[in-house]
Amino acid sequence: MHARRLLAGFVSTLLLGAGVAVLPATGALADSAPIDPADPATPVTVTADPLPTVQINGVAWSQVVVGDVVYVAGRFTSARPAGAAPGVGEVPRNNVLAYDIRTGALITSFAPSLNGQALTVTASPDGSRIYVGGDFTQVNGQPRSRIAALTPAGELVATWRPAVQGQVRAIAATNDFVYFGGNVTAVGAVSRTRLAVVTAADGSLTNWAPVPGYGSTAGNTDGNRTLTNEVLSMVLTNGNTQLVVSGRFDTMNGVRATGVAAIDAFTSVTRPFAINQQITNQGVNSAIWSVSTDGTTVYGTAYNFFGPGNLEGSFAAEVNGGRVRWINDCWGDSYASHPMGGALYQAHHAHDCDNIGSFPEQTQRVWKRATAVSTAVTGTVGNLHHPTWQRQPAPSVLPWFPTMAAGTATGQAQAGWSVSGNGRYVVYGGEFPTVNGVAQQGLVRYALPSIAPNRVGPDAAGSTPTAAVLGAGTVRVAWRAASDLDNEHLTYRVYRDGGTTPAATLTRPSQWWDRPMLGWTDTGLTAGAHSYRVTATDPAGNTATMPTVSVQVPTTGSTARAYSSAVVADGATSYWPLGEGSSATGFDRSGGNDLQAFAGVTRAPGAVAGDPDGAVRLNGTTTGYLATTTPTAAPQTFSAEFWFNTTTRLGGRFLGFGNLRTGSSVHHDRLVYMDTAGRVNFGAWPLETRLLTSPAAYNDGRWHHVVATMGRTGMQLYVDGTLVGSRADGTRGQHNFGYWRVGGDRTWAGAEYVSGLVDEVALYPTVLAADRVASHHSLGTTGRPTDTAPTASFTAAPIDLTVSVDGSGSTDPGGRVAAHSWNWGDGTAAGSGATASHTYAAAGTYTVTLTVTDDGGRTGTTSRQVTVTAPAANRPPAAAFTVATSGTTVAVDGRGSVDTDGSVTSHAWTFGDGGTATGATAPHTYAAPGTYTVTLTVTDDDGASGSSSQQVTVSAPPAGALARDAFNRTTTGGWGTADLGGAWTASAGATRLSVRPGTAELALPAAGNNTGAYLGAVSSTSADLRTSFALSSMPTGTGTYVYVTGRRISAGNEYRVLVKVLADGRVSLTLSRLAAGVESWPGGEVVVPGLTYTPGMRLEVRVRTSGAGTTDVAATVWASGTAEPAAPQLVRTDATAALQAPGAVGIAAYRPGSATAATAVRVSSFELTTGR
Repeated sequence: MHARRLLAGFVSTLLLGAGVAVLPATGALADSAPIDPADPATPVTVTADPLPTVQINGVAWSQVVVGDVVYVAGRFTSARPAGAAPGVGEVPRNNVLAYDIRTGALITSFAPSLNGQALTVTASPDGSRIYVGGDFTQVNGQPRSRIAALTPAGELVATWRPAVQGQVRAIAATNDFVYFGGNVTAVGAVSRTRLAVVTAADGSLTNWAPVPGYGSTAGNTDGNRTLTNEVLSMVLTNGNTQLVVSGRFDTMNGVRATGVAAIDAFTSVTRPFAINQQITNQGVNSAIWSVSTDGTTVYGTAYNFFGPGNLEGSFAAEVNGGRVRWINDCWGDSYASHPMGGALYQAHHAHDCDNIGSFPEQTQRVWKRATAVSTAVTGTVGNLHHPTWQRQPAPSVLPWFPTMAAGTATGQAQAGWSVSGNGRYVVYGGEFPTVNGVAQQGLVRYALPSIAPNRVGPDAAGSTPTAAVLGAGTVRVAWRAASDLDNEHLTYRVYRDGGTTPAATLTRPSQWWDRPMLGWTDTGLTAGAHSYRVTATDPAGNTATMPTVSVQVPTTGSTARAYSSAVVADGATSYWPLGEGSSATGFDRSGGNDLQAFAGVTRAPGAVAGDPDGAVRLNGTTTGYLATTTPTAAPQTFSAEFWFNTTTRLGGRFLGFGNLRTGSSVHHDRLVYMDTAGRVNFGAWPLETRLLTSPAAYNDGRWHHVVATMGRTGMQLYVDGTLVGSRADGTRGQHNFGYWRVGGDRTWAGAEYVSGLVDEVALYPTVLAADRVASHHSLGTTGRPTDTAPTASFTAAPIDLTVSVDGSGSTDPGGRVAAHSWNWGDGTAAGSGATASHTYAAAGTYTVTLTVTDDGGRTGTTSRQVTVTAPAANRPPAAAFTVATSGTTVAVDGRGSVDTDGSVTSHAWTFGDGGTATGATAPHTYAAPGTYTVTLTVTDDDGASGSSSQQVTVSAPPAGALARDAFNRTTTGGWGTADLGGAWTASAGATRLSVRPGTAELALPAAGNNTGAYLGAVSSTSADLRTSFALSSMPTGTGTYVYVTGRRISAGNEYRVLVKVLADGRVSLTLSRLAAGVESWPGGEVVVPGLTYTPGMRLEVRVRTSGAGTTDVAATVWASGTAEPAAPQLVRTDATAALQAPGAVGIAAYRPGSATAATAVRVSSFELTTGR
């Protein structure tokens, strides 16, 4: 019971056609550009770009993809083009439709009409039949009882007409038989218990008749004692010899089979399916909602609310026998899944995936309604949820988090109910009104990065860099990591003093729930002022820029430290030298997650030979420790390094991870501590103890060097450069979110807080190699590194017959890599250089070998196989576009067009009235109202073309229209002339006003900027003004202010409504009265309930101003794509004499002084009619 859903009346609501509302294993995670796409744990996902797709006015319950056609079943009455607002461009579609998966365009020739909702749709294997099931009793006016067969063209199959009693919720088909289930009670005059099968030839009933059974209601904690054995989903496996069904039942044919069962497809005998002996989801409050398969594995999704269920996420089970492959123990009910390319895409509302190593429950709950997990096992389930699943294999939650808003069509406040795909595209269906803040109702497509726009970029909201002087000529720049909806690894570039070449470049992982502090230390600076600008860039090149920070450097003359340089060069992501003198802060010189020193920490001479940098002395009490300031996820692959000096006989922790900054952590592991015998211990706890203990004691009052590592090869413990312990089974730790602490927290033996000295603490995201450990120890004790050979490393990217290689990742611990030599494996001459490319004469698999030579003549070699293929035949591009209308003007946008094997190079438009245009976007004004056919033809880089057409209806401005503008033009330094209402006049910041087709911009590059415009030719005392806008970035500081003027008498005399968008997403409305230049706010501010602004969201605003003598002002704001609230959220009355006259209208924006980042308000429509 961890989500908002139906309570009582759950089953009865479903019968009326509404829907049901339904924690670890981290590592290198996949995304649309993973570090290693060949690793099963890191598959390439589709991107988070929502591709333009036909929209519906209800809910999509089910989808099936046949080739490039998506068939959709649900409860809706119309469809409209992508980008169209409700009521615009609508065509009838009664509960079923089809669209082209490549373009998202409705297939106009497929238009069956069902008189009741369709709950499921599937296809025969040969694609010749489309089967739909649900509550309907007629199709195209012909009698059909809850199930029907259609041709791919949408024609009703006249000879196939089973008479089913009871709702059909699931169908699975072969070319010869059609299986179905739900609340079925009979077929014709023959009774059946929820399941039946008929022939595909004529719909004749067979003798196949399994019987799902009821379960106990004792586990229903809400007291609901309703019995149900409903079937919700089914899938054929094992060459169509086995049917796996899921639902609310507890037995099958009298044998326990809770929630999911395997049935012989010919005899109806129950087959063993092991997971149904562990699942407890059954009954009116709990179920296995869906099953899907990739041929070898069955994937199930689950929900539980006041029921006896023990799973809310998903599972993977072997097709034969149902043995558990993995458990996804996220909390938040799950409705559908689709496996594709090593990822399982899910429709649900997950809010806590901590138990499998992903996002934890947030203080203010966050719902993730579309996610993906690996189909491969990557870890184990933790101990935070139901004990049944502890230590079971688990997948990883992948970094793919498009945002889908909850809808209203079902009353369940859900988003997606269905997910499917075809190997290149993933499609979601449901009741969501927006995706990534953009209106896209009910249906949406996502594509693999090779054919996607790749426009979803980093979000750096709240990432304001800081600069701290660490010493002579040394500055540490720190910032909070950005996050990205479909990429885990982002590249950060630090620019110094306005330069265009980065002073530093680093790539680091982050996710929306884990944005660690990052940093970089600049050395050798001259005295004076210096400034730094940081950018975050994703693998597709999308960039977010953070605010510039400045710092005054007092002196020059810093000297590089050899030991520090080695730590940084070996990839430390956090490095605390602890030589700050009297400062209470231990600065992180590789990252930005500083240590806070508590009262029991003082300073002492350091460990590194010949290095004047100091260490910390810990007093062995509960105040003698340091802790990081920003929480982060506990790593599963890491190395922890430090130096210590102690004579304690009590033991104590040197370094470790825990969930608390102060006191004793409840969850803790990855700890290095000393026991009472003076031995060094390294422990982890993946639900059971994993411990390494040094044979010797080290509490001898001398400095010792420690490195503890964990990764796929297990755990290793080094002391003074020598391996003293290892174990292969220590590959993971506890799933945790918290802090690193130096000097104290819980241990497994001896005291919690250690008395002694600690110095040079570092964390690495990799397992340090033994030679690097030895080299660090040598540097720290003698000032010289060990003499080791270079390590060769390279990446290879084949495209057709050409492979591009990059060996710049090769390293030399004791010097530098001086040369690269490439053997291509085909007998041709060797290549050279850190990067190179080679074209093979024929397709095949070749072994590429890189040999690197360092400045001492030592060499290192590595090889890998690459496969090259002959170029495929060119595929023509797919044209796709959206249309926005305003009066007789349209704005078309063809940027959603794709070329799967190249790029779109040109766009050509015809508008159906003889007008033409070129370019990805274009405006066009028709001479008269009417319906016109708009056609887009796109051409790719090989000269092939593809076209798509849509009908668009334009109309004259409505009666009473005073002004209208769709901004279908291009201007700078102003907004030009409106479609109706005359010329725009700048009220402030004329140079910051601009228009491009479909968008007018109010730029706010600096704090304190005012930018605005008004229509001076308009004059009214009864005005109904509608406008819509979006922000270019999330607000910072005290927010972004947008003023919508309903009446402007003159400069300084206006009625305005202030729409304030705050940094936390809240939106408020205030009447702003300007009289003789003095602003006041009669009645105060109203925070709009239930509205939270998210990146990319478009807000609709309506301001009504009427009266003379006494003026009434009413205002409403809501998210684009959702219904306008029935009543205004702000109502004010005012009688200021100077404002009781006809006036103009306008819009303006203001960036407060507290706002730290540049932004812009982007207006997409502006319409004024006479108030009614």
